[in-house]
This record gives sequence, C-alpha cells and structure tokens, in this order.
Amino acid sequence: MLVFDIVGPRETRSEGLDRPLLEQLQMSKPLMHRNENENLQLATEKPVLAGSFCSGNGWQEVKFDSPVNGRYFCLEALNAHDGSRLACIAEMYALDGQGNRLSRELWTVKYADSEDVAYVNRSADKFFDLQESTYWSTRSEDAYPHTVVIDLGTECTLGGIQYLPRMESEIPGGIKFFKVYVRKDNFRY
Repeated sequence: MLVFDIVGPRETRSEGLDRPLLEQLQMSKPLMHRNENENLQLATEKPVLAGSFCSGNGWQEVKFDSPVNGRYFCLEALNAHDGSRLACIAEMYALDGQGNRLSRELWTVKYADSEDVAYVNRSADKFFDLQESTYWSTRSEDAYPHTVVIDLGTECTLGGIQYLPRMESEIPGGIKFFKVYVRKDNFRY
C-alpha cells in the first residue's frame, strides 16, 4: 500500500492501537462544531461590520471600513431573504487588507450554533471546502440569529469577506442582514 500525504498533518501524534486501521485514512471526528450547552457570547463584542447581502445568486463582496487584525472570525447571520429559519453558505473567503483572498488551508471551525447533519452532512466546514455544490446549512427548527466562528490558523489582517449563497434558483437560506466580528484571541462560549 502506498499513501501520499500532500498537505501533511496539522499536528503530529502517535498512538497505540490493538488492531490496524487499514480502511481508514484519518481518525473520525464529530460532525458538529459545538459542545453541549455551549453558547457563543457576543453581547459585549463590537462588530467590525454590520451590513446586508443582496438577494440572488453569485459571489458577493463586502469590505470593512478599515482593515483589522485577528485570528478568529465570527459571522452572525441575523435573518434570511426568504424569511425562513435557514442560514446557508456555499463558500466564503476572508480578504486581506488589499482585498485579496486569504488562504483557507489552516481554517478550522471553532463553533457553529446550528448544523444540519442528521440526514446529510451540511456542517459549517462545508463553506470552505472548495466545492460550490456543498454548503453549510442550519437546521430548519433553529431560529435566528445563527453564528459560526472560524480559527484562521494564524493572525491576519482582514479587510472584508466574499460570500456565495446556495446555488439553487430560489436561494434557500440566503443571508440578508449580518454582522462580522474579529478577535485576536478566541471568542467566549
């Protein structure tokens, strides 16, 4: 057997097993990005941007009034264009101070208030998986606001975001009003 690891592990570790894992390339991890009874605390946070996305398909870009430095990025979706409880994102990029896309290679989801993983995997990490056909979706029974926190992997200068809603013609769960928060250290839960 020959296995190529192009990117390499984020952290090296060694563990003893009582039997080989021949059919598994990586250790399994939970689909959800939230611990039980964990709730994001944004009451004392000041957003770096409060705005709205337009209704419709295609990439949308919003820029901050001025660039900010941070490692942790939070998007708080306040409502949807279609009036549903869903919030959905097909892809998202963070932009640097010059408006260029930052690499998403080191990104990890630290928190998502709602993820539809019961019948399909629509977890929050789907909005940076380089596949426009997959997407993060909240559960239809969970009310707004919806939040997701991303660890960018390193401190960066952020100047804005690019957002791609779901690609269907009706754009289910297309986010209307939102807020963006950026911190150098992780948010409180």
